[in-house]
Parts: sequence; C-alpha cells; structure tokens
Amino acid sequence: MAKKTIADVDVQGKVVFMRVDFNVPLNDERQITDDRRIRMALP
Repeated sequence: MAKKTIADVDVQGKVVFMRVDFNVPLNDERQITDDRRIRMALP
C-alpha cells in the first residue's frame, strides 16, 4: 500500500491536526539552536 500525502486527501473546509517530528537540534537548556527545518515547512 502506497503512503498517502496531503495532496491525496480532500482537506478543504476541514480541521486537520498534523503531528510532525522536525528533529531540530537543542542546546543544554533545551532551546532550539537551528530552526531551519521548521521554517522550511511553512508555506
């Protein structure tokens, strides 16, 4: 079975919850040190 992408599903007019794992690097204080992956995911 092929994985569906967001393009394969009709989401217009619906509320969608999406869980993502950006796996961003954190420092010792658990602060994000590089937010590039998060910024790249934004439209």
